[in-house]
Amino acid sequence: MKVHNQKNLKPMRILQISKELFFLSIQTKPWDRNQFVSKTNAVLIRKSLERLGSVFVKLGQMLALRPDFIPPVFCDELYKLLDQVPPFESKQAMDILKHELGNNFSKLLELEPVPTASASFAQVHRAKLDNGDVVAVKIQRPGMELVVHRDLGIMKFLAHLVDFWFRPTNKLINIVEEFEIWTKDELDYSLEATNIERFNEVASLVGDGIRGPKVYKNLSTSRVLTMEFIDGYSLTQIITLLREGKKKQVRELGFDGKDIVNKLIKNMLEMAHIHGYFHADPHPANIIFTPENELVLIDFGIVGSLNKKERVLILRYFRTLLAGNAKDSFDSLLELCGNKQPSNLDQIKEKYRIIVDKFVATFHSKTYLEQQIKSGPILAGTLSLMQSNGMEVPVSIVRYFKTFETIEGLIFALYPELQIQDMLKEFRRVSIINIVDALPIKFDEKNVNSLILKLIDSIEKSLILSD
Repeated sequence: MKVHNQKNLKPMRILQISKELFFLSIQTKPWDRNQFVSKTNAVLIRKSLERLGSVFVKLGQMLALRPDFIPPVFCDELYKLLDQVPPFESKQAMDILKHELGNNFSKLLELEPVPTASASFAQVHRAKLDNGDVVAVKIQRPGMELVVHRDLGIMKFLAHLVDFWFRPTNKLINIVEEFEIWTKDELDYSLEATNIERFNEVASLVGDGIRGPKVYKNLSTSRVLTMEFIDGYSLTQIITLLREGKKKQVRELGFDGKDIVNKLIKNMLEMAHIHGYFHADPHPANIIFTPENELVLIDFGIVGSLNKKERVLILRYFRTLLAGNAKDSFDSLLELCGNKQPSNLDQIKEKYRIIVDKFVATFHSKTYLEQQIKSGPILAGTLSLMQSNGMEVPVSIVRYFKTFETIEGLIFALYPELQIQDMLKEFRRVSIINIVDALPIKFDEKNVNSLILKLIDSIEKSLILSD
């Protein structure tokens, strides 16, 4: 479809979206809080997002992993969006492959016309190479780039209208702009191929059984990505089995929720804070549990990177937050945003203190999930507070926070018994590694010896006093 035709369709698309949202509100009655949260309304919302298309499906996918942000009955229904997006026609897929790969198309043997998976932006077909390798060929949906550009433009237009008429404290446009950043990188598969290769280099250093697939760059373009076919169960399938009460079947697969959650937390924190690089879209459909008990991540359209200063400041933020220290955690956030101080800084600090106090009041909770449900989505609330008051949060930090929220969603689904202290211990571990790693650079041998002696002396005094 030509660009000018796409522009001509924009008013029609605005009308379609407005009409869909209007009838959805009439059916679900969101103003009636007693009746709104129901299985029936959850189904209506899911079907409405599917009718609105790929970009809105992607938004639903993000919300599906936040049981502390939206009601669990909505999460359960929106969760079906992750693996149940209708595929586009096989003929279109083959035409795209022939156009993109040219003569290399003939290297894809036994190419299956029916996709093995269909997602909001692409679908995957299985094939073989002449050396016997089984590969997954990811093909971008036709006209996807134009569709994303158009729908994001409409989302921003509607968000500005809502903000103008209703003047909410947390601007809707901030949420939409975050979502825009989150989705655009997913459209370039050449970038994704590079991301996978870099991830695998770093993952080999972490060595925790988590990796990405092998990439075949000679069979990949900006719209086609050919990679190793990974056999196993996606975490989407695992979570579905658990929700259906089939715990025995999950155990027979060799899957241990506690072990997997601990691996994911360790991997995410170590990749981000020791190596400054991480997978920024780890929703369960993007993680496969293999018969060899590996976790293989796929869909690397969105990755995150942190410089050394950001790594240290985020660790300091989380450690002080988990210790209930509102002042130090806020100072870390402020420095992450370039120390730009808005005129109402004292008011922001007070609102943030209330968020932290509410968070601290839940520390007696038995599990991390129980605590998060009581306190609410603290990361989302903090981001919203900062952005609604004109504080510019770097894209790298937004991606990190969103990734952490997604990992939280996996914790809730796979091992809701996780204790808050378990999370705090892992933050402390990577903090220590960061400090030790920096010692040879920041101190000469004399200073290091002096520092270690002071540390030993301090610990000894503490032990004596506590005896």
